Amino acid sequence: MTRNTVEDDGAQRADAEYQAPQVVSITDPQAIRALAHDARLIVLDELFASQTTRTATELASMCSLTPSAMSYHLRALEKYGYVARAASEGDARERRWRAAGERLELNTQIDSTNAKTAYLNVQLNAFRTRLNTEVERREAEAKAGIMPAADRPPMLTSGLVFLPEAKQKEFNRRLLELVYEYEAMATAEERNIDSKRMFYLISLLPEYQHLGSEVS
Repeated sequence: MTRNTVEDDGAQRADAEYQAPQVVSITDPQAIRALAHDARLIVLDELFASQTTRTATELASMCSLTPSAMSYHLRALEKYGYVARAASEGDARERRWRAAGERLELNTQIDSTNAKTAYLNVQLNAFRTRLNTEVERREAEAKAGIMPAADRPPMLTSGLVFLPEAKQKEFNRRLLELVYEYEAMATAEERNIDSKRMFYLISLLPEYQHLGSEVS
């Protein structure tokens, strides 16, 4: 799951077989600021989600950058502990990179509002770009007379559910378990650089009657 999760307490499974993922926790405001770049977020999404290695050239192709520019971004991410250099595979002439862990979490207790705001803005802007692209694609299909499949997922859906605290925890756990299940199900071939992807953004926000009255 991406890995760009804010206070992901609900990510813990209740069953005894669950093994906690290796988490990279962002605790340095400077490290948060280092993420305020679209290409770096794409890289982190790719490496943390695929849990495999990529070269700068492969990652550059996903961001419309040159390999040298991507190498610069990778070194910056390495500096703050997000990514690490991996053992060579196949052609050893180009360095390979991997995620430094399985999950990436933002520590919201960091006393740097500007850093956290910059990070969240880049995340939301990236989602907005993907959403607009999907809107344009669906509009083009409609003009071409292409009928959507009955089970096509919504581009964006929001709402609320009425849940006491115990059911909130169950809801969080079951929703995230579904994501983890499909992440783990992906084969090496399905994690290939040219494979199909589906992006998601999950935010579960309890309603509090008074700000600060409920602190977990």
